[in-house]
Amino acid sequence: MLGGLRGALTRFLAVDGLFLSAGLAFFFLVCLIPLLVLAVSTVGFVFSSKQVAQDIVAQIAVNFPVYRREITRVMLRIVETRTVSGVLGTLTLIVFSTPLFSASRLVMHRLLGVKAGGNFVRNMAIDAGMVLLLSVLLFAATVFTAVVQWFEALLFVPGTIAPKWTQRTSIGLSLLISGTMFYLGYRYVPRRRPRVMAALGGAVMASVLWEVAKQLFALYIKRFGLYDQIYGPLGVLVAFVMFVYYSAIVFVLGAAYVAALDSRRR
Repeated sequence: MLGGLRGALTRFLAVDGLFLSAGLAFFFLVCLIPLLVLAVSTVGFVFSSKQVAQDIVAQIAVNFPVYRREITRVMLRIVETRTVSGVLGTLTLIVFSTPLFSASRLVMHRLLGVKAGGNFVRNMAIDAGMVLLLSVLLFAATVFTAVVQWFEALLFVPGTIAPKWTQRTSIGLSLLISGTMFYLGYRYVPRRRPRVMAALGGAVMASVLWEVAKQLFALYIKRFGLYDQIYGPLGVLVAFVMFVYYSAIVFVLGAAYVAALDSRRR
């Protein structure tokens, strides 16, 4: 395990991991709005309710450790002013969401030593499938959250729910969803698939690091709050962008770990 960690760090530094993380964060910010609108519209096909947008946005915002209320309000505003009409609108959103996975493939290829290229149509199909899968996972997380809330209301008297139990459930759900997405990204996005155990090891490492990063980032903001002091009203935006960048670093570190584990078994 220690050898894999050393190999991951060596690979991360060799490919200039911080620069790759910055590029990946940029593509996430570019694709965030079409992904968000697509997720809301996908759930809307099943549940035609005004509550759908709020549930999906809340599920995404809960992954950000700070300024959740402000971020939720902004994303709801974006969703409410964007609509999807028919198959053409859905396909357009899928196409504009795929660059995030194309950038992820480039990162994986750099770390795995895979030459660039491949079938463009095949790559586009995989990226579109990952976009739709992400929407399905958001839908599943929303349903699961609703079930948990119903379960809590059924078993506990209002106002007496143990906060530790609720917090553990939230953290467990977050680890499950993030671990699943990391695994699918590490395993199926690159042209040459790494071994199952390598992808699984990287997914576990990345999901744990991401959860730790969320807690540390929240602690940093609460203790120092430098973004508000320096940037004023733009502090929320800067903090949001910085956390996306930290998340991209976690993804690249996990990918480096996958590459290190995969190379040792070939």
